[in-house]
Amino acid sequence: MSSAPPSPLATPQPWDLVADGYVAENLRAFEAFAREALRLSPPSGAILDVAAGPGSLSLLAARQASSVHAIDFAPGMLRHLTERAAAAGIQNVIAQVADGQALPFEDGSFDAAYSMFGLIFFPDRARGLAELARVLRPGKRALISSWPPFERIPTFGALFEAINAELPPSAPNTAPPPLGTAADFERELSAAGFREIEVHEHDVVEATSTPEQLWASFARGGAPVVMIRNRLSEAEFAAFSNAVVARLHARLGPEPRAVKLTALLGIGTR
Repeated sequence: MSSAPPSPLATPQPWDLVADGYVAENLRAFEAFAREALRLSPPSGAILDVAAGPGSLSLLAARQASSVHAIDFAPGMLRHLTERAAAAGIQNVIAQVADGQALPFEDGSFDAAYSMFGLIFFPDRARGLAELARVLRPGKRALISSWPPFERIPTFGALFEAINAELPPSAPNTAPPPLGTAADFERELSAAGFREIEVHEHDVVEATSTPEQLWASFARGGAPVVMIRNRLSEAEFAAFSNAVVARLHARLGPEPRAVKLTALLGIGTR
């Protein structure tokens, strides 16, 4: 596994830029995945949430855990987490800006660990997984979530195909998605020292969306599009958006359709 960043999503900037839209557009779906993660691997004692974002899992886990240490490298995301925790009267979540590849905790500090759609973007996943194993107590479990290849999420496959078709020509990214299969989880978690590995799939069906609604949501809450928008003028981004929506119409049709998201939830025991 290369130690070079696989994409700009391995840096804090896009996540800070997208934080407000991410909460507005994605929180409901990501909390649904978090509830399934907590059902599969119930929290208790002191738990760790790596790449916690706005607290999709942390605030739910706080109802069962004695304490939740939520870390993220994007301060904008943690601002939302702390504001949401305060609004809900949750006092056992400790938010901290930190690098998941060099966790600021002693060995064997936690009774459970989670990383929901965050560790998959690490420049060095092996190091991130090894750090999760290091800070867990023996016999305790970590859960990491990821996405399967986009052909298994047809609406988002069409969306990224349309985006890529409208971007300036560049070398195509043919790399498989990180931890995109059960075999990937087995191999990488085993290498990090985990055992009793299991992988579950979970679907979340979003509200139906037309191509225009799908694009509007992703343009607001999707980090890749916020990065594109940040380097274009208003007129350029409007033209880009129109072209993407036209491609979505051609691929998906104009009618509203349900958006089904599928996630992989991998669990390993320390």
